Amino acid sequence: MASPSQSGGLERDISLYKMLAPSLEAVCRGHFSEIGCHGWEHVQRVRALSRRIGVEEGAALEILDLAALFHDLKRGEDDHARRSAEFAEQILRSEGFSEGFSKAVGDAIASHSYTCGRTPQSIEAKVLSDADRLDAMGAIGIYRTVQYNLEKGYPAARVAEHISEKLLHLSEGMHTATGRRMAKQREAILGLYMESLLSELRDSSSST
Repeated sequence: MASPSQSGGLERDISLYKMLAPSLEAVCRGHFSEIGCHGWEHVQRVRALSRRIGVEEGAALEILDLAALFHDLKRGEDDHARRSAEFAEQILRSEGFSEGFSKAVGDAIASHSYTCGRTPQSIEAKVLSDADRLDAMGAIGIYRTVQYNLEKGYPAARVAEHISEKLLHLSEGMHTATGRRMAKQREAILGLYMESLLSELRDSSSST
């Protein structure tokens, strides 16, 4: 990450974060529905997971929290990770955060997406990516997949397809030891659900 000390110092950025975090959270919250596959509830879970992983991995928690807040703000746009990163940097600089701090937040956001094709470089970027993927796994991942399918009007078979083709492969791309450990636990839950879902889909489609 670029050194925030070049533009006022890390201590100043941290003080500014403590002062502005509630108002920045309000700005972000206004862009999301409360419930939904990519709603505010998803953002809050990613924030919590980011903090948990970040503590264990030694990440800068202030950078990480802001990255989690802004990471899906431009969801629905092409390359939403890059667009969300650009928006976050713009907002943070306008609020007085240093160039280095703002860029560190943006860099973390820009590489978080599974589909963006960019490899996270900083520890904050790696943690955010892991947290976002973890929220697509386990019991919560099943909940979100069903949400998405209902939002799009897809049948139950599409849930099985999504789990098989994407979710059961997410653990392979974890970037931190903490993320990998947590992913294995959630992957096991996905596997059990997948077995039951496929069995019940077969039962419901078999001739009597």
